[in-house]
Amino acid sequence: MTEAFALPFFRTALAASLVLAGIHAYLGFHVVRRGVIFVDLALAQMAALGVALALVLDLHDNPVASYALPLAMTLVGAATFAWLRGQERKAPLEAFIGIVFATAQALVFLVLEKSPAGPEHLKETLVGVLFTVPPDHVLKTAILYVAVGVVHFALRKRLLEITNDPHGARARGRKLFVWDFIFYGTFGLVVTSSVQIAGVLLVFGLLVIPAVAGLLASGSVGRALAVGWTFGFIGCSIGLLGSVRLDMPAAPTILVALTLLLAVLGTALGVRRRVMHRRAFSPPP
Repeated sequence: MTEAFALPFFRTALAASLVLAGIHAYLGFHVVRRGVIFVDLALAQMAALGVALALVLDLHDNPVASYALPLAMTLVGAATFAWLRGQERKAPLEAFIGIVFATAQALVFLVLEKSPAGPEHLKETLVGVLFTVPPDHVLKTAILYVAVGVVHFALRKRLLEITNDPHGARARGRKLFVWDFIFYGTFGLVVTSSVQIAGVLLVFGLLVIPAVAGLLASGSVGRALAVGWTFGFIGCSIGLLGSVRLDMPAAPTILVALTLLLAVLGTALGVRRRVMHRRAFSPPP
């Protein structure tokens, strides 16, 4: 274990993973409570489409263009999902989200089909570049995530209201499209950076799995977030260590570690509930 921490690329990858886990566990709480589980996957795929366009247009070495294109694609998705929420009476939002994801994925394949290094770039959009990401890029990403966190903290009451009780919020005169676009827009800022580092698969895992762990452990918002953050940090650390030891890609290994850890947590919580149930209904001595 100590040998891994001595490796500079491992320390950078660990820092990147913990930065990603910190913001994604919180955003994932909103996503899971909203019941739009695959919105993160769809927005991540929109960002991947922007990355693919930057590569084909030979703009991937331009730091402004290589970020602006994925961000623009993600904001298109954010505006689309904010508008589609008002159309749920006609069809479930998850159906539209699935359409956006599948179409964006198909477009990524089509765009990269003409690129000589298409298969390698496609792999990067799926599994990221955790072990080769520069330390200064991790720092810039962390600053962006802190800024997004500050915005969400300042608007937390309205955002939680829209997440937990959208129908009541609409009845109270809240403009759901505006608040949804604020949420999905800031969400898109995060996803755009995350996909370039960790890839679509791990971004999805970090958004959903720690949030589910937190909600399984507690019904309290604060406690659920605390559990989600702790769970994400531990899962990322175990996954990265396993990746180095087994010489496996970082992002898929972390995703598998998070899933296994969720299974362990779910089993432990189930055993705890059964023990408490028996104690509650056992006759006094």
